[in-house]
Amino acid sequence: MDERPFTTHAEDVQPRLGRPTAVDTPVVIEARNLDLAFADNHVLRDISFRVREGESLAIVGPSGVGKSTILKIILRLLVPNAGQILIDGEDINQLSFEEVLEVRQKMGMVFQASALFDSLSVFENVAFPLREHMRLPESEVVQRAGNALNLVDMTLEEFGDRLPAELSGGQKKRVGIARGIVHEPKILLYDEPTTGLDPLTGRTIVRLIKRLQAELEVTSVVVSHDVRAVLETATHIAMLRDSRIIFYGPPEEFVEADDPYIREFID
Repeated sequence: MDERPFTTHAEDVQPRLGRPTAVDTPVVIEARNLDLAFADNHVLRDISFRVREGESLAIVGPSGVGKSTILKIILRLLVPNAGQILIDGEDINQLSFEEVLEVRQKMGMVFQASALFDSLSVFENVAFPLREHMRLPESEVVQRAGNALNLVDMTLEEFGDRLPAELSGGQKKRVGIARGIVHEPKILLYDEPTTGLDPLTGRTIVRLIKRLQAELEVTSVVVSHDVRAVLETATHIAMLRDSRIIFYGPPEEFVEADDPYIREFID
């Protein structure tokens, strides 16, 4: 296969979302030569990338190539065998457990299956990160949860008392996003945000991701199989194959790439 050379620097790229990327824009997330293996299974090989403030990096590729594993390393749920992951310039692999918990407060995570607590109401699900990690008066918990639901086009009055079993798939996803943003994170991580949704609902979630990116000015990493979602939400795309990054660049270059593997993925 004729592979594109990979570079972590795409300094002159004009993002599709948010403000333009510039050389002096702070790097929020940086992976340096990550390697991870479980016994004989080499999951990641020499993975490097940068995500600057306000950018949205989409990580794409077939199942089993390590996309979601990268999210776990960013959260330090996994520690690589080699390499570094830096959040705001700080190598989180060198931090204590308590220090990692502080770094995680900068992040919001939206899980593939929403991961709502079945026995908790919508309000309690959204408020959970506030109660778990912050000491806030109840009035502020209610206000923040209501604001987060409003951002995903839901209201506390209509949905707050409902249980997850009473919600549609798209509504569960929106509640999951509301929970991810309720503590006003600097970084948003999405694991397959449109998987399992019908096309119309998936489009609604894509529009929501774009709006949140613009309104909240967060830095995002999106793992997805959904080509349309990736092309509409990403400022940069990293494609994995055989545990390595074979493409890194803006969506415009991705769709114009003549690599047969990329063409097959897009088609």
